Amino acid sequence: MSADNINTLVEVTIEVLEGYAFMLGDPPKTGGKPVVLADPSWIVTISFAGSRVGGIGMVVSPPIARQAAANLYAREPAEISNDQAQDAVKELLNIVCGHYIHKDGANEAVIDFGVPALQSVAREDAARYVNGKPQAALVVEGHPLLLFIED
Repeated sequence: MSADNINTLVEVTIEVLEGYAFMLGDPPKTGGKPVVLADPSWIVTISFAGSRVGGIGMVVSPPIARQAAANLYAREPAEISNDQAQDAVKELLNIVCGHYIHKDGANEAVIDFGVPALQSVAREDAARYVNGKPQAALVVEGHPLLLFIED
């Protein structure tokens, strides 16, 4: 997949975060240094099949997920359980995937989406998981969010 694909993924993720979770995403200001992921990190993935086959994902910190869930459920972050936070980021990725497929031009055929999956891993394992994949980082609510594409 090309750099256009990751740029499209970034664009739709920002739109979904703003429109559904009321969160702003910006490129990180790292001065060329790699983004430091949270420890632990949650890797959230979803696959799709149809005219194109592949998947997308994100590496998020539990605090981002908790804030997204709080915004979605109109509650305070402290009131959000880990299960609710995980469900929220899986649902957001599902929405991102739909927008990504539509915007990327693959909507002329039926697309089947997989069930979003989430795994909690150490920062180093998250970095290894995305190594070599097209990826881009955002800063959301002061925390890194790493987007990636799987072929």
